[in-house]
Amino acid sequence: MPLSPTLIQTFLDSLTGASVNTIAAYRAGLTLFAQLDIELDESCLQQYDLQLNKRKFAKATCQLYITAVRRLLDHLDANEQLPAGFRRASAEAKLKAGLGRRGRAGYRHRVADPGLPRIVTYYDDEPEPAESDRDGARRRLELLRSRAIMHTLYASAGRVSEVASLTRAMVADGRASEVLITGKGDKQRMLLLTPESQVKIREYCNARDDSYDALFISHRRGLGQSLSRVAIWQAVKKAAHALGLSKITSPHSFRHFRATQLLNEGMPLESVQAYLGHSSPETTRKVYAHTHTRVLRDQLNTYGLSPRVAGKQSD
Repeated sequence: MPLSPTLIQTFLDSLTGASVNTIAAYRAGLTLFAQLDIELDESCLQQYDLQLNKRKFAKATCQLYITAVRRLLDHLDANEQLPAGFRRASAEAKLKAGLGRRGRAGYRHRVADPGLPRIVTYYDDEPEPAESDRDGARRRLELLRSRAIMHTLYASAGRVSEVASLTRAMVADGRASEVLITGKGDKQRMLLLTPESQVKIREYCNARDDSYDALFISHRRGLGQSLSRVAIWQAVKKAAHALGLSKITSPHSFRHFRATQLLNEGMPLESVQAYLGHSSPETTRKVYAHTHTRVLRDQLNTYGLSPRVAGKQSD
């Protein structure tokens, strides 16, 4: 039994109360499942997990996509739509067996390229197009938008979905330094903006001659619509490629870079947790435990004694 687009949509429509981000993530996971031509049989979870790992998806993404298929199976089971003879428990057992043979890898943290801040200055240093015609005016708006986006990503360490969902009212056209958002898991938190990022947002808003609500919008096809996460990803990738940065650089890299930077500068773990919007300090500790190297080195240099000095103390 293949997974059809109609079946995916019917399942997503049944998820009443789910956030927009959850729906989008489940759609992506189930669409990939369908593209891989995996049959909806008792080995489907195991086969999907193997395919995700072959493609080197991050552990969190693998878990999210597997959860999407699990919930789809639960939906089909509740509506008596599973293939004849399909045993839901057997699907879980096969998945568990596959995980056991492969071994559970620990969290693989993708360290952000140390040159990441150059993405911000890449757009800052790009000359503004002349507004001699309509195309020039549009390209200037797009450059001002890119500057504002990169400064916002760097200042706030916000998830790309959070940055894409900002409105002009939320940031007060660049006058607000704190922005209340609804983030992952439908939890409210603050995005913090720096004075520099506020300036770039103001410059972009002041250059616009429209009444669209969204902060970052399309100035071409779909004029006025909120800029998609893909478009923000492409803007980051464009600069990263031009600068010769790591190929895995993405909007999420700003989040990793800033967390690492702040922890290495000595910001308390609980403060970084609040800054990132993690629900638990354990998440922050697990993901960024490696970043304490610099702090430990500084403390060793401060408090550590040389063998000669330590030896004299024992005399």
